[in-house]
Amino acid sequence: MQSAVELRSYQKAVVEFITENVRKQGSAAVESPTGSGKTLMGLLSALDLSDNGTRKILYLTRTNSQQEQIINEIRKIGKGFGVKAIPLQGRTNLCALYREVEDSADFTAESLSRFCSLRKRKVMSGDPDSCRYFNDKVRSKDVQNYVFSNNPTAEEFFVYAKENGFCAYESLKFSMKDANLVIAPYAIFLNPVTSGRLIYNWGISRDKLIVILDEAHNLPDIAREFSSFSVSVNQLNLAERESTEFGDFELMQRVRTSDFIEMIRNAITDLVRDKIGESGEARIRFDEFREYMMIENSMSSEKYSSLVDYMSIFGDYIAEKREKEGRVPRTVILSIADRLRAWETLDDEVYAAIVSRDRLGTIEAVCMDPSRILDPLRESWTIHMSGTLDPFEVYKNVTGFTEMNHMIVPYIFPKENRKIVYDGSITTKYDEFDDQEAAKMHDLIDKLVTTAGRNTIVFFPSYSTMDKVSMQGFSFRYFSERRDIDQGSFMEMVRKFRKGKSAIFAVSGGRISEGMNFPGVELEMVIIAGIPYPRPDAKQKAIMEYYERKYGNGWLYSVIFPTAIRMKQAIGRLIRNEKDRGMAIILDRRAASFMKYIQGLELSTDPEKAVLDFFTKNG
Repeated sequence: MQSAVELRSYQKAVVEFITENVRKQGSAAVESPTGSGKTLMGLLSALDLSDNGTRKILYLTRTNSQQEQIINEIRKIGKGFGVKAIPLQGRTNLCALYREVEDSADFTAESLSRFCSLRKRKVMSGDPDSCRYFNDKVRSKDVQNYVFSNNPTAEEFFVYAKENGFCAYESLKFSMKDANLVIAPYAIFLNPVTSGRLIYNWGISRDKLIVILDEAHNLPDIAREFSSFSVSVNQLNLAERESTEFGDFELMQRVRTSDFIEMIRNAITDLVRDKIGESGEARIRFDEFREYMMIENSMSSEKYSSLVDYMSIFGDYIAEKREKEGRVPRTVILSIADRLRAWETLDDEVYAAIVSRDRLGTIEAVCMDPSRILDPLRESWTIHMSGTLDPFEVYKNVTGFTEMNHMIVPYIFPKENRKIVYDGSITTKYDEFDDQEAAKMHDLIDKLVTTAGRNTIVFFPSYSTMDKVSMQGFSFRYFSERRDIDQGSFMEMVRKFRKGKSAIFAVSGGRISEGMNFPGVELEMVIIAGIPYPRPDAKQKAIMEYYERKYGNGWLYSVIFPTAIRMKQAIGRLIRNEKDRGMAIILDRRAASFMKYIQGLELSTDPEKAVLDFFTKNG
């Protein structure tokens, strides 16, 4: 099948490797550098494996920008291969009506699903005004032809649908039955509820799916984050206000919802007081929260469980009342009740219970082993594509794909086009990064950027480090990827950066560090201003201890693996084709310990001169 597209020799080898290994073992992984055509290779492999439509292809991405790249590749090859693709996102991005009903960003997938279901039922019962977007156009052949002929991105289709007065989400869901490829966010497929709906609407079973995992190195963190949750005093304060608004239901005799919320709040506050030292957080046993609740309120374990159940019933009542009022049926009370129930099911072997001062006091359940969450994924054929999977043994063990084979594509561009150095005289190590060291880093960044005179992205290990280094300002023009920047402002910042000689200050592991293309002179230098080690908090310590017990090398699994990935992803922004030129400088002497994982990394005693020499030589 791939003969219709002209492939390079290594691309042919990758497609052959994937198809052979997936048919034999059900999975395959490829580590290939940025610009090598990972999207194309993954698509062609999956199309080969689809056996003329017997199997369907699900392409999972982490970000919207990555989804757009896949759409662009499909536009190039789609018609020749009979690809009928659906760019799927959640209702949060594709439902136009809820934005008109309520201006909020904290809706869950479940609350929006309930909102839409009620509106659709009303429309089908003869009330078209309940949702003017749910109409005959949703199932129109013209709309379906538009989707399959034009291959719009989800954002483009949302605009098209709104302009033409129909629901983008329902239309894409309806068209799925005729699609052989769906591009969707990881979250949709890792959520048992939404993945079940996707499979049902598509008319496919898991064992007939080929799942391509874009930027697969993100899989462990995405799975871990998805299965972790918390309850905070801030959330309880919101729940208390919600309870008052809806009548403060009496859960048991002389125990109203607000009373139970106060008990929970006091238990968390007391855990913070008793368990936390100067660090701001501590690991506890899962049983300890229940024990505090029982002792402080003289209640039995059965009474506590019953109160949580009754709290959940009150949350359902609130959701239903919101539905009847035409609002989105979101409820903080139901969310907290669900989390307290889930808390009771977890054990200290695979999850870590953390208490912290965050948000006035928080208890958090942290998943330490994401492989358990990924069991359903192993029911399908999977293709793992990334530029950074090394050390691969760690990736296999963390995700649970322990028998999977992998292939490494060597760096394919001229080596002289890229240079990677580190400065051995500076560090952001916590106990050494004082004001003097921050000033030293500031001056060095200023010199490097002005000497190069090229578009530069500076990646900091944290926002606090960025703020500390940036306090004095710089002699060059720069933009900052702030913590709270919205998507529109973020894309506008990137657009301005692309146009002229400037810099962007970003955080390693953020939106800019992967999935964005900066061809040619749009990006010619990357500065990694400090090794982006994970924050050494109670959560990180628990994960390290877990992998130390399981594999005897917690440092490799919990620190080296994620840190190496973040740095390689940042460096990978530089070169995307054989004409690109770029230089990366790591400002931290601890980079020496990553030379095994970053090909071509070398020490520079004078990084400013190294930058000048490189760009003088490369124009």
